[in-house]
Amino acid sequence: MKLPQYDAGQYAAALQALLPPGQAWQWPAGGLGDAMLQGTAQELARVGTHGQQVLDAAIEAHRPKASSWHIDEYRRVATEALGDLQEPARRAFTVGSKAGQRLWSQAGAALTFPIDLVQVSHLVGPMRVGSQVGKRLWGPRSRYVLLVRYYRTVVDPQVLWEALDAFRQVHVYLWFEDISGVGGSYAPH
Repeated sequence: MKLPQYDAGQYAAALQALLPPGQAWQWPAGGLGDAMLQGTAQELARVGTHGQQVLDAAIEAHRPKASSWHIDEYRRVATEALGDLQEPARRAFTVGSKAGQRLWSQAGAALTFPIDLVQVSHLVGPMRVGSQVGKRLWGPRSRYVLLVRYYRTVVDPQVLWEALDAFRQVHVYLWFEDISGVGGSYAPH
């Protein structure tokens, strides 16, 4: 989309047309009123020269990066970002020969099970019912929150952040949280 470009003279004429009719608003060239009008027009022209760049950047930021943003796609991106990273397998808890004996089979001590190193939860969005409920809770710039939980002892959250940030939609806010709760939340550098 191409925006029309206007010069300071065109902005000054448009501003003059917005003023009320009457002799009080007919300023001589070079007078105080004319200087204020020309200064405002020059500033509008200066800002207007960047309008096309701002519009192009906004369109690019909101351009779909993928055909689907389903939660499974976010999970796929997070899993691919981890690559072949694996957590050492966990084993059942046993102390001596008696504690936990009735909870686990004899082979329980040798059993291991995998752990998901990252969990991506559904988007939490603004509450809207009709036009009034939730109106004061969320503003026009509301975001959807994607909860990303990870094991800080194994996973580098910066790798996850970079992969998900490159994939996410503009209105999605990434909220990172250490599953173990030891390291707190993650904020990118």
